[in-house]
Amino acid sequence: MKSPIRIFLLCCSMVGLLVACSSKTPKPKPVGEDTCIFCEDAQVGPDAEVTGGETQGPDGHQPGEDVDAGKDGTPDGDVHQPDGGGPDAGDVDEADVPQNPTCVDKDDDGYGKNCNLGVDCDDANPNFTVFCPPCQFQNAEGCKCSQNGLVEFCYDGDPADVGIGECRMGERRCDGKYWSNCAGQVLAKAEVCDSVDNDCDGMSDEGVLSPCGDCDALCDTLKAGPKTENPFDPRDDNSAGVGLNVDGYLVLDSTKVNLSFIWIANSGEGTVSKLDTRTGRELGRYFTCSDPSRTAVDLIGDVWVACRADGGMAKIAIDEAVCIDRNGNGTIETSRDANADGRIQPNEMLPKGQDECVLFVVKPGGSCMRAAGVDKDNHCWAGQWNEGVLVRLHPDDGHTVTTVPGLGVNPYGLVIDGAGIIWVSGRGGGMLVRVDPHANPPTVTKINPPVNDLYGITVDMKGRVWLGNFSAGSVSRYDPANGQWASQGISGGYPRGMAGSTDGFMYSGLSNSQMARINIDTMAYELINTGGSTGIGVALDSDGYVWVVNQSSSNASKIDPKTKQVFGPYPVGSGPYTYSDMTGYALHNFTAPRGHYTTVLGGFSEIRVKWTALEVEAELPEGASLEVEVRTAATIPDLANAKWKGPFGPFPPQLFPLDLTGIDGMDKKYLEVRVWLYSSDKTSTPVVKSIDAKFSSGK
Repeated sequence: MKSPIRIFLLCCSMVGLLVACSSKTPKPKPVGEDTCIFCEDAQVGPDAEVTGGETQGPDGHQPGEDVDAGKDGTPDGDVHQPDGGGPDAGDVDEADVPQNPTCVDKDDDGYGKNCNLGVDCDDANPNFTVFCPPCQFQNAEGCKCSQNGLVEFCYDGDPADVGIGECRMGERRCDGKYWSNCAGQVLAKAEVCDSVDNDCDGMSDEGVLSPCGDCDALCDTLKAGPKTENPFDPRDDNSAGVGLNVDGYLVLDSTKVNLSFIWIANSGEGTVSKLDTRTGRELGRYFTCSDPSRTAVDLIGDVWVACRADGGMAKIAIDEAVCIDRNGNGTIETSRDANADGRIQPNEMLPKGQDECVLFVVKPGGSCMRAAGVDKDNHCWAGQWNEGVLVRLHPDDGHTVTTVPGLGVNPYGLVIDGAGIIWVSGRGGGMLVRVDPHANPPTVTKINPPVNDLYGITVDMKGRVWLGNFSAGSVSRYDPANGQWASQGISGGYPRGMAGSTDGFMYSGLSNSQMARINIDTMAYELINTGGSTGIGVALDSDGYVWVVNQSSSNASKIDPKTKQVFGPYPVGSGPYTYSDMTGYALHNFTAPRGHYTTVLGGFSEIRVKWTALEVEAELPEGASLEVEVRTAATIPDLANAKWKGPFGPFPPQLFPLDLTGIDGMDKKYLEVRVWLYSSDKTSTPVVKSIDAKFSSGK
């Protein structure tokens, strides 16, 4: 408490007279009358003196004096008021007068009982007023302490944040009376674009990056490639036939083609089996069209199926990610080996028309489809047996793009060489037919073979055409460069299916329990046992193994051509019967030495986007070119169901950038780009350095 001080003040009366305040302060007058200004800590009490200017009421009492104190002298609260008299003049009940209880503020912080600022949660600690932390349980800033200089670690945020991102502990010190703040601590805060995890959740700059994935709010281009946020990363699910060079650029690489599936048409039961070529396990079996007999794998890995009984052409997806959820239930209904026994059981198959991995079935005309193959633009060419007609089918929905009539033969099989020329095995008619689809209209040329009983057909690594001559027990080779034929008899067998490898050998199924391995230059051969019965179609997988489809034993054999070891045979459906490129080996190695790479750009959160242009930076030696396709969607899962736009190109002769403003649907959040790499020279390759997509944006 401050020491009492006697202070003299001047007081004003109602008539303006000036009087001096004595050292003993008079009692206050009621509200509404002139009062003296009180002196701080002035003496008051029963001996207070009154100086000039103070008057008594009409009854002789001082204003404010208790007029009817009890006999014991104790005030009873009835005070005299100078109101001019009356029976009750000057007597006021306690409830009629506002009370002013005394403020109790023990720690002198302005808060306390009856204080204007409010009550104090701890009136013994000036550091706390409205809110008091539980000091009995924790040493928070402002809590009492006694050991001067004591230091402890502290963190005022969520303890789980400590050590994540920027969040760090601090130190709290005792000054002998109170604990200090937590000095040096770093608490979680809102993210800012600074490449730092500000909110301590294990991620940096989430939700605050620019559309380009950096802190440049003015960006207008998203990039993929080395030294970007989206480096090239070829995998089985986003590419085929491409790899990376030492600089991280995309280049053609035939060893990266995923040929680890073989698709076998089971004519005896009207299904197609999908086998894993590394394990021999049957992964799926599908009802398609009636009496399937040919399968041809495309550049993506999907497979075309040609059917003899109803003239149908079907397409099956290689992966459930691109199957069609037709009933919209969020699940792909398809054939699967659910019990993992390596073979599809009847209860694991779906009825015809219900398997959602059978993308479509079309009937382009004609009653019997036999020959089938895929060109470098990923379109399927199919032969109508009875009509002697070829049709070119679109990869998206199977509609007919081109029709080539007048073959003059019944097309039994076909193959497409590296120049895009279609070669047809004319079993009915006994002719080899050359079709140039680039001419307008396409040109048809018939070539007489040494023998006319023609079955399987393929090309070798030098572009020469090979045919299996069933009844003649031989194989024939035609060289388009000089028009020369060569033949080789095969003892003890009847050559049907034909398949060439990149190491200089040709393989033929012999309709018994053997296959022939033939040198493509000398035509010398050896016989290898297959472990099956009535071998028909042959194919190679990406690991260099030869597969033989065994019709009578309803299985498929996998053979190491160097060691002659047989794996399997692996069971399939009844009556398997396939002559075509059932793994895609010929397509990827001889028809179209090409590859593709797919990348997804986008992911904008709070802006509207319009994709405007696509730029691909690449080195393109002579004979090399690129094509691009694009599609957009609001979410990444939706991209799988979006239609590809394109292909656009080739580049060259066209030049980048590709204008996207005239393409419908370029206003979705995500842009998926697929770049195709081509080379007519197997010794050179395109080199793709970057893929850049420009956009405009707004709120």
